[in-house]
Amino acid sequence: MRTLVPILTIALAACAAERDPALDRPRLITGPIPLQAQVAYVDGALDRVVLVDVAEATPAVHTVGVGRDPIWASPTFKRDRLLVITRGEEALARGQVDEDPMLWNIDVANPDTPPVGYDIGSPFDRLAVSTDGKLAVAHFSEAGPDAQGFFRNPNELAFVDLTRPPGPDNPVLKTLRSFSSTPTAIVLSPPMTIPGAADATPRVFAFVLAQNRISVVDATYPTHDEVTIRLDQAGASVLPREVVFAPNTATAYVRSDGARDVLEVLIGNDPPPADQADANDFRPVLAELGAGGGPADVAVYDDVDGRRFILAATPGTREVVVIDADTAEFVRVATPDPVDRIVLFPADPDVPARKAVLASIGARLSRVQVLDLEGIDEDLIPRSVTTIEVGEPVMAIEPVPGRELAMLVHDDQRTVLGLLDVAYGSVSPLQGVGRLDDYAFTSSGKYLVAATPSLARLGYLDLDNLHPTDLRLDDVPARLFALPDGKLFVDHGDPLGRATIIPSPEASRDDSVVLSGFLLAGLLEE
Repeated sequence: MRTLVPILTIALAACAAERDPALDRPRLITGPIPLQAQVAYVDGALDRVVLVDVAEATPAVHTVGVGRDPIWASPTFKRDRLLVITRGEEALARGQVDEDPMLWNIDVANPDTPPVGYDIGSPFDRLAVSTDGKLAVAHFSEAGPDAQGFFRNPNELAFVDLTRPPGPDNPVLKTLRSFSSTPTAIVLSPPMTIPGAADATPRVFAFVLAQNRISVVDATYPTHDEVTIRLDQAGASVLPREVVFAPNTATAYVRSDGARDVLEVLIGNDPPPADQADANDFRPVLAELGAGGGPADVAVYDDVDGRRFILAATPGTREVVVIDADTAEFVRVATPDPVDRIVLFPADPDVPARKAVLASIGARLSRVQVLDLEGIDEDLIPRSVTTIEVGEPVMAIEPVPGRELAMLVHDDQRTVLGLLDVAYGSVSPLQGVGRLDDYAFTSSGKYLVAATPSLARLGYLDLDNLHPTDLRLDDVPARLFALPDGKLFVDHGDPLGRATIIPSPEASRDDSVVLSGFLLAGLLEE
């Protein structure tokens, strides 16, 4: 195992300079954040991002400066860029200038390229990013005002077009109409075309969830008016929890606590008056889909013909409802247990789902059901579930990427596990020497890699034959990641930066690299 220590250049000043206030800030590190071929750390005191690039055999360390006081970081969906929100800071020393809250867009594959900074106006502490990586919406969390703020507008949003440079119209700040509630989450749709609209531009819609309401904002044209959907018309308190989309028909499906059914929201064409520049050109058409009993989980999948289906589990009626997203027609499948968790297989969004595993997590039952999805909407095919006894209460199901396999968790400490083969309906118990505190499935779906802070080792399980091996580390692991290129990145929780990079689960200890001190890269120069 090779050990690498980045070289630090020491520069001696000819005279003493005024002490930088940043030196007195708490040094808070956000991360590690796994990306494509990099792992990022955000240094809250030094106002920078440290990138550990593991694309080559010898890791490289890069630093990218951002604004003052980073408070949130999020990768884009493809993990090829990193978005960082900085609070900014008042000038505290001679030569400094006031800095407003900013959103920084970092090209992690080209760290020498200066990041693009957008003035977002308020110290938002959360981000929603579209799946195509083109739009971001900055918003506040539910935590409430912090010690560094005075007033805070929880209904304010900042819409940022990441494909355009910053300017007077980018970002767009917008305050939503409020009905005595504040947003709990923001969900961005995939690009969707409004059927029949004169403007055929694919749009991203922001669904802003709040107690008893949903606000729908055209994030592509954020200056246009939003539409607010009241959910408490029947008198009951309703909290929207989950939104899934059928982009071919510009439709969203909403699952809510306190609601009796799944709510269908169809984005329909509604031409605006010619004299109202900020009027929107859409109107949501609402329908309840008749799931009944209050849905506890929803899932969306495409069949082999490209048709989209919605699955809704209703434990109160002991049913799973299968809804055709294009026609809104549905069929009901009876289940022997109160199902509240649906997992689709294969667990790959680019591959048509063939089966659904149904579990009763709340009831902690020691069995699951398997529902065959192929041809489920055809009248001549029996619609029933197959029950699999797994021997222990099921508390979580973790699908293996690209495989019809799932890890079953049977206790709070993650010490009792099982491997479910969905295709054959068999369960293999897995035994370990300690708690499964962190784990990852390799991108190929061949290996389960596990770690616990009490052991300076990684455990490997070959999912083709359940053959176990392990690899000794120099230090105990704190975090574990399987990167898309097959490499394993083990962070050891050292405030100075210490990580082990393993080329693959088949690699030996001698093939691995230990990188130390990378969070100090360039520190003495600064």
